[in-house]
Amino acid sequence: MIEINLLKKRQEVFLQRVLIFRIIFIYLIGFLFLLVIIGISYFSNRIAIKLTLTSIENYKQKIKNEKGIIQNLERYNAEMDRIARDLFFMQEEYKKRVLWSKKFAIIVSSIPDSIYLEKISLDPEKNFVIEGSVSPEIKNIKKLITEFMNNLRANSASEFSNISLAEIKKITKTPKQDTTTFKINCTVKGNK
Repeated sequence: MIEINLLKKRQEVFLQRVLIFRIIFIYLIGFLFLLVIIGISYFSNRIAIKLTLTSIENYKQKIKNEKGIIQNLERYNAEMDRIARDLFFMQEEYKKRVLWSKKFAIIVSSIPDSIYLEKISLDPEKNFVIEGSVSPEIKNIKKLITEFMNNLRANSASEFSNISLAEIKKITKTPKQDTTTFKINCTVKGNK
């Protein structure tokens, strides 16, 4: 019987050792499982942080680009304001000034042969004053001047509102040569 009892004690010690090894093995497996979970969590967080930092850098770059665009827009806006002021000033000046080129074109297209222009000016009331003379060889001077005025009226509907003969003078330079001078006033449209 003694021998049987020894086996029983050996079996108990063996079972205790196996139980301790199993518990230690389970703890080690649990600990390794925790380490794997923590490692996966750590690396996934590192990847998420890296992606977030990359995204932040991309947004910073976009913000820099948009700041440049906004600065360009502000500069363009300031330039447009300046141009608008200049344009308004030019429009006001355009309203105040008389455009000579259109008036000259009308006068040149209306002038008959044998009339010579000596002076075209603008008086203080902004009326065009046309001074000229008629060739001494012409017999019907008044008819020629009237033709000139009628041509002016026909061609200048958009530029002159009133065309009137201010004066006619006969100037004797030599006994055989009389020159007739005239002055025509043309009221610019919009100026009364």
